[in-house]
Amino acid sequence: MTTNWFVLTRAVHLGACLLLFGVLAFDRLVASPAISPGRPDDVSTWDSWLRKSCLILLPIALLSGLVWYALVSVTMSGLPMRAALQMETLKTVWNQTEFGAVWKWRFAFLLAASAGFLFFPRTSRSWRRKFVWMEFLASGLLLGSLAWAGHGLEGPWWHLPADVLHLLVAGLWPAGLLPFAWLLRQLRRGSGLERWSSIADLVRRFSALSLAAVTALAATGFLNAWFLVGSVENLFGEVYGRWLLTKIILFGITVVIGAINLLRLKPRLLAENLPPHKGEIAASQLQHNVQLELILSTGIIFVVAILGILPPADIH
Repeated sequence: MTTNWFVLTRAVHLGACLLLFGVLAFDRLVASPAISPGRPDDVSTWDSWLRKSCLILLPIALLSGLVWYALVSVTMSGLPMRAALQMETLKTVWNQTEFGAVWKWRFAFLLAASAGFLFFPRTSRSWRRKFVWMEFLASGLLLGSLAWAGHGLEGPWWHLPADVLHLLVAGLWPAGLLPFAWLLRQLRRGSGLERWSSIADLVRRFSALSLAAVTALAATGFLNAWFLVGSVENLFGEVYGRWLLTKIILFGITVVIGAINLLRLKPRLLAENLPPHKGEIAASQLQHNVQLELILSTGIIFVVAILGILPPADIH
């Protein structure tokens, strides 16, 4: 039972941290430059969604992090759950273990990511943008620090930086698919021909970001797999290897769908003098494909949560 809760908690916490970083990165790198200043309603709607999303994700990250900490305390102490969750045991894990030290830093990063939202509604737009940069940095630290809670500390010096980079890049894609899908839908609901320039710019910017992210994910994923699995035989013959193979398959299917978006739908949306009805068809197909990618990405997160509690197939 504890193992099932561990997997669920890790998946929820990882997903919340990925999405928190993902929506803030999407705002900084894609949405803010893409939305036309001449469409203040779109700007206001996006700002509202960004704030609401973060205000939902921050408590989820906090609560799932606390549950994760409690489960680790139960595991480390070897005591029944009621005894393990006594304050004395929790303090021991907090003050005398490496996991407790990591969670101290992660709690600080979470507080920093939350601080800006206390002032967000009371400040001018220019100051809100500055707060978002602060939250973006803090959420990146929160996400990247998860490498210290998995297999990232095992092995040579390069394994931990590769694991951190892998997490951060995953925050750009596929986590960025959620805000992309939402903003694409909002822009499609708008009126006027100028919305197509915003949609085209949105697709152009996110495609470039996604292509770079997929390349980096493949490279860092290969490094991690090479270290943690060690051979093709282990990929098929060990429990860790088979779960990693499942992740690779899900990732591959997601990349294929992304390639269809990049090679077929993007050129249609960026075509000059695009007839509105053809644009609507291409945008609808793109939105459908992004939703499929999001479903597959959810599966990948649960597989990653399982991999985090399994012993690697091979440690050099």
